[in-house]
Amino acid sequence: MGGGKRRLIEQIDPCLPKKINGYFEPFLGGGSMFFYLKQKYNPKFCILSDINRDLIETFKVVRDDPKKLMNFMRHLSKKNSKDFFYEIRKKFNKNKISGIKRCAVFIYLNKTCFNGLWRVNSKGEFNVPFGGRKNPEIFDEKNIFLASKLLQGVIIKHQYYREILDLVGKKDFVYLDPCYDPLKRTSFANYCSKRFCEKDRIELASFMGALRSRGAKVILSNNDLPIVREIYATFEIKEVSASRSINSDPLGRGKIKELVITNYR
Repeated sequence: MGGGKRRLIEQIDPCLPKKINGYFEPFLGGGSMFFYLKQKYNPKFCILSDINRDLIETFKVVRDDPKKLMNFMRHLSKKNSKDFFYEIRKKFNKNKISGIKRCAVFIYLNKTCFNGLWRVNSKGEFNVPFGGRKNPEIFDEKNIFLASKLLQGVIIKHQYYREILDLVGKKDFVYLDPCYDPLKRTSFANYCSKRFCEKDRIELASFMGALRSRGAKVILSNNDLPIVREIYATFEIKEVSASRSINSDPLGRGKIKELVITNYR
């Protein structure tokens, strides 16, 4: 498990609280921040959530049944090809695959698609094309077992981010990593069928303020854009440099500026 956020953690680390009671991550994604914080702080409790049901079910299976998951993944790895990718993607989108096998397919598609990008259309169908890489690493057994160990005792839920509000208390830490505001209008911004719009951005900033009033410390990541700086003007903003490899245009890859926004100094 884990994702692109791994490249940013070293720069985010100086902004982290010195102590964490409980940890919340309501835009889970690859979970890189969780795995880092779990090993550094070992919070008393962790609640991970996301609105992507397949993602949440996959994390649960990694936690509860990693061996069976990897058995399915070995089978998928052996059959990997362009034709197989599109065949299994079609079955996945038509909900003809369920249970642990669906979780294995979820990982397989993510590992073999173009640039490891997870994108869905308005119908919620995964529509990223085949990546075409030779012998892609579908999974790492050591990492899966480590992830399973770190996820023991962790609450993993399929829910909207605002549902954590009443659970967050003083000295808790919340990391918000929503789909970023696009750098340009043609940039990708759909990780689920419902697009995160400007109204949602404003509501998220309000949510961050509500967490501050509850005594929780919050960090939010986003692209460095004037609109983002304007929305979060009442918070602390720090610039960091991020590497981007997911872009259909090679000129759009490389180092770009991102923002680390906190509700504390």
